[in-house]
Amino acid sequence: MFGDLQNIIQDVTSGNTDPQQLEQSASEHVSQMGGDELAQHLQTAAQNAQNNGQPDVAQDLMSMVSQRSADPERLKQDAVSYIKSNPQVVTQFAPEFAQGVLKRFL
Repeated sequence: MFGDLQNIIQDVTSGNTDPQQLEQSASEHVSQMGGDELAQHLQTAAQNAQNNGQPDVAQDLMSMVSQRSADPERLKQDAVSYIKSNPQVVTQFAPEFAQGVLKRFL
Protein backbone atom coordinates (compact mmCIF):
# COMPACT_ATOMS: atom_id res chain seq x y z
CA MET A 1 0.00 0.00 0.00
CA PHE A 2 2.85 2.41 0.80
CA GLY A 3 4.25 2.06 -2.71
CA ASP A 4 0.81 2.67 -4.16
CA LEU A 5 0.46 5.83 -2.07
CA GLN A 6 3.86 7.05 -3.25
CA ASN A 7 2.74 6.60 -6.86
CA ILE A 8 -0.52 8.40 -6.16
CA ILE A 9 1.33 11.29 -4.50
CA GLN A 10 3.51 11.60 -7.59
CA ASP A 11 0.46 11.53 -9.87
CA VAL A 12 -1.43 14.07 -7.79
CA THR A 13 1.43 16.51 -7.39
CA SER A 14 2.34 16.34 -11.06
CA GLY A 15 -1.25 16.92 -12.18
CA ASN A 16 -1.69 13.43 -13.61
CA THR A 17 -4.97 12.79 -11.80
CA ASP A 18 -8.49 13.94 -12.45
CA PRO A 19 -9.09 17.14 -10.45
CA GLN A 20 -12.68 16.04 -9.84
CA GLN A 21 -11.46 12.80 -8.29
CA LEU A 22 -9.06 14.71 -6.07
CA GLU A 23 -11.85 17.08 -5.06
CA GLN A 24 -14.17 14.19 -4.25
CA SER A 25 -11.48 12.37 -2.26
CA ALA A 26 -10.58 15.48 -0.29
CA SER A 27 -14.23 16.27 0.32
CA GLU A 28 -14.97 12.77 1.62
CA HIS A 29 -11.99 12.89 3.95
CA VAL A 30 -12.56 16.43 5.21
CA SER A 31 -16.31 15.94 5.71
CA GLN A 32 -15.55 13.48 8.52
CA MET A 33 -13.64 16.10 10.51
CA GLY A 34 -14.72 18.77 12.91
CA GLY A 35 -13.66 22.35 12.25
CA ASP A 36 -11.03 22.33 14.99
CA GLU A 37 -9.43 19.15 13.68
CA LEU A 38 -9.30 20.50 10.14
CA ALA A 39 -7.87 23.80 11.37
CA GLN A 40 -5.10 21.87 13.14
CA HIS A 41 -4.28 19.98 9.95
CA LEU A 42 -4.20 23.23 7.99
CA GLN A 43 -1.92 24.82 10.58
CA THR A 44 0.43 21.83 10.40
CA ALA A 45 0.49 22.06 6.61
CA ALA A 46 1.13 25.81 6.84
CA GLN A 47 4.07 25.25 9.19
CA ASN A 48 5.47 22.54 6.91
CA ALA A 49 5.09 24.80 3.88
CA GLN A 50 6.88 27.62 5.71
CA ASN A 51 9.69 25.25 6.71
CA ASN A 52 9.94 23.99 3.13
CA GLY A 53 10.37 27.45 1.63
CA GLN A 54 6.79 27.98 0.51
CA PRO A 55 5.69 31.07 2.46
CA ASP A 56 2.88 31.86 0.00
CA VAL A 57 1.28 28.47 0.58
CA ALA A 58 1.72 28.87 4.33
CA GLN A 59 0.05 32.27 4.21
CA ASP A 60 -2.86 30.94 2.12
CA LEU A 61 -3.49 28.12 4.56
CA MET A 62 -3.28 30.34 7.64
CA SER A 63 -5.63 32.86 6.02
CA MET A 64 -8.17 30.10 5.57
CA VAL A 65 -7.92 29.13 9.21
CA SER A 66 -8.15 32.66 10.55
CA GLN A 67 -11.01 33.75 8.29
CA ARG A 68 -13.15 30.66 8.55
CA SER A 69 -12.63 29.31 12.05
CA ALA A 70 -16.10 30.54 13.04
CA ASP A 71 -17.67 28.67 10.10
CA PRO A 72 -16.41 25.06 9.99
CA GLU A 73 -18.45 24.16 6.90
CA ARG A 74 -16.98 27.06 4.94
CA LEU A 75 -13.51 26.07 6.15
CA LYS A 76 -14.09 22.56 4.78
CA GLN A 77 -15.22 23.93 1.42
CA ASP A 78 -12.24 26.27 1.23
CA ALA A 79 -9.79 23.51 2.16
CA VAL A 80 -11.17 21.13 -0.48
CA SER A 81 -11.14 23.87 -3.11
CA TYR A 82 -7.54 24.77 -2.25
CA ILE A 83 -6.41 21.14 -2.46
CA LYS A 84 -8.14 20.73 -5.82
CA SER A 85 -6.55 23.92 -7.19
CA ASN A 86 -3.12 23.24 -5.66
CA PRO A 87 -2.67 19.44 -5.57
CA GLN A 88 0.99 19.77 -4.61
CA VAL A 89 -0.12 21.06 -1.20
CA VAL A 90 -0.99 17.48 -0.24
CA THR A 91 2.71 16.92 0.46
CA GLN A 92 2.66 19.63 3.14
CA PHE A 93 0.01 17.93 5.27
CA ALA A 94 0.78 15.45 8.01
CA PRO A 95 1.03 11.91 6.61
CA GLU A 96 -2.24 10.75 8.17
CA PHE A 97 -4.17 13.59 6.51
CA ALA A 98 -2.54 13.05 3.12
CA GLN A 99 -3.13 9.31 3.36
CA GLY A 100 -6.77 9.91 4.25
CA VAL A 101 -7.23 11.86 1.03
CA LEU A 102 -5.07 9.71 -1.22
CA LYS A 103 -6.17 6.25 -0.07
CA ARG A 104 -9.48 6.94 -1.80
CA PHE A 105 -7.55 6.66 -5.08
CA LEU A 106 -6.67 3.02 -4.34
